[in-house]
Amino acid sequence: MSSQEEKPWEWDHGWLRQPCDRSKRPRVVVKVGGSLFSTPGWQHAVQSLIAHEALSSHSIVVLAGGGALVNGLRIIDANSSLPPLLAHDLALEAMGITAQLVATMLKLPLGEEETGASPVVLDIKKRGVVGNAIESLPPSWDTTSDSIAAAVAATTKSALLLVKSTPPPIHDIECLASKGWVDHSFPTACINLEAIRWVAPRQ
Repeated sequence: MSSQEEKPWEWDHGWLRQPCDRSKRPRVVVKVGGSLFSTPGWQHAVQSLIAHEALSSHSIVVLAGGGALVNGLRIIDANSSLPPLLAHDLALEAMGITAQLVATMLKLPLGEEETGASPVVLDIKKRGVVGNAIESLPPSWDTTSDSIAAAVAATTKSALLLVKSTPPPIHDIECLASKGWVDHSFPTACINLEAIRWVAPRQ
């Protein structure tokens, strides 16, 4: 019973930005980091996490990171110098694939925030809330699923929960961007968010 697949995960958690009133049941955008997808047992751990979040949240939407698919595109771009817009569009296509994967693995519907279903995995290819959020961000590698999730949360007046493979080394958002824990666009994308939390598997 030593592997994470056999043993339930324990989560560390904390705040990057706390709201004035923590008694409300907010809507929450849960961004699941793509680095978790290659970790055994991730789907059961994230299912449990989302079920726990549902107890205290008005509604939950899940945004899947790009994981190894987008990292592969980064490597290709580094060696091929793709046009920035093409690289950005291909990364979004890859996120569409991981969204389908996460919806299937977590047994959740894949759709738009506007459908009212909860929890729901956001379909990155839809042009509703997700599309508007994407268009508000610069199309470059400085923009990843972290900033897209922050922009969706801001657009829908939701709280943001970042599910990462490692805890933040510090809690200053600007410094986290410079260290690569979040992307470089994140400090701007999250500027209007009142509540930002993080969780990571206990090491």
